[in-house]
Amino acid sequence: MWTYVLFNIKSNLKRKENLILIVLFIICEIALLFILNTKSFTESPYQTSLGISIASISQKNDPKLYQEFMDEVNLIRQTIDKGEQDGKEKNWKSYCEYKVKVSVLEAQWYMVTSNMPNDSYFEHADVLEELRKEYGLPDLSQYEKLIVQKSNDINLYFCSMQQARYFDYLLKHDLTPITYSYVDASSVSLQIARYILPVVLPLLVGLLLFQQRERRAKTEKTILTISGVKKKYVRWNLISDVLFVLLVVFLPILVYMIVLVPFKGVSNLIYPVLYYKPGFTGFHYWDTQGLDHIELVASGLTNMSVNQFTTPGMELMPLWQCTLFVAFGLVLSTIFYVLLITVLSKLMKNKYLSLLVFLVVLGLCSFASPLGNMQKINTFNPMSYRDFGMNLLGTSYFGYFAGIVIIGLYSVILYLVLKWCAKKVRV
Repeated sequence: MWTYVLFNIKSNLKRKENLILIVLFIICEIALLFILNTKSFTESPYQTSLGISIASISQKNDPKLYQEFMDEVNLIRQTIDKGEQDGKEKNWKSYCEYKVKVSVLEAQWYMVTSNMPNDSYFEHADVLEELRKEYGLPDLSQYEKLIVQKSNDINLYFCSMQQARYFDYLLKHDLTPITYSYVDASSVSLQIARYILPVVLPLLVGLLLFQQRERRAKTEKTILTISGVKKKYVRWNLISDVLFVLLVVFLPILVYMIVLVPFKGVSNLIYPVLYYKPGFTGFHYWDTQGLDHIELVASGLTNMSVNQFTTPGMELMPLWQCTLFVAFGLVLSTIFYVLLITVLSKLMKNKYLSLLVFLVVLGLCSFASPLGNMQKINTFNPMSYRDFGMNLLGTSYFGYFAGIVIIGLYSVILYLVLKWCAKKVRV
């Protein structure tokens, strides 16, 4: 079997049309990496503090306590000014320490000013309390009696809480803050996976494989006459096609990683990435109805929402784990695309028609499920999961786990149809 698989891969790599496509694909990737690297120098790796609002504070309740509170606020403002200056001067250790302190105080203040009935609304409150003590920060809850009107909005708490944990992680692992477009040996695969592959991967599969039926016709007539081979032949072709596409996709990425190692190393493999846990561990659909806009705050390689309901579910994951999960999703997507174009080529005599139907179907599915789509019916749309990085990192309305199940289910169905085609449809 493997002899046949290797023969198919080699023959695919030798075809002039495929070589041209592969070269164009690599050129696009190199151009993207150059653009992202240039962009990363203009992006700011530090975020503006959300701030502590004193609009709900009244000194009438306790003038002395009010003065103590204002003294604390002035110290916090001085810390913010110094921290922002540290960021501009790239004193990253000092900057990360500042971000932890300010984010802990902000999160604590949102807890104090919130009208929520119990602590179950405040995830990781125990972690924040430990950080408050560890960094020697004041307990702002002592000023609760100064508050004249509390708020029901706790979204800013979640954002500050996530930032506190994120920068504490950077500080304790001696990591430098990076930007959303940052490219090094550790992040290059994720950048390619979310900027190029969602669009290019289905195009690549379609263009690389749409001529397979014509090329294999003579071989199939011979092989399918051999006893016991017919049932395995479908599987052999599927394996060879999938491995061929994966080789085209992942080999250049591996080369980029090796080339970039001497320049920036691989220390960022443990860099923290915020992922959407409810969508990772089960079927979970966001409900963001009623929002007029989405406010995003960049935290390294992740865009974190300030006002969306996903923010409470965001957890930290090292970059190497994130990369593996995204790679698994890409492999599954590749199998799905290969099965789809193969089934269409079996059902249609004209190879150009099968390619056209393949591209139209995926194009319409993509159009029906844009990045801002919130229709629950698109949970079953395979193109809602064309970017598994987006699904994993919480910037999609559909979760990672749902994508794995849905794409896996479609792949099984297509494989069964392909086996039926091998029995019923002439080659």
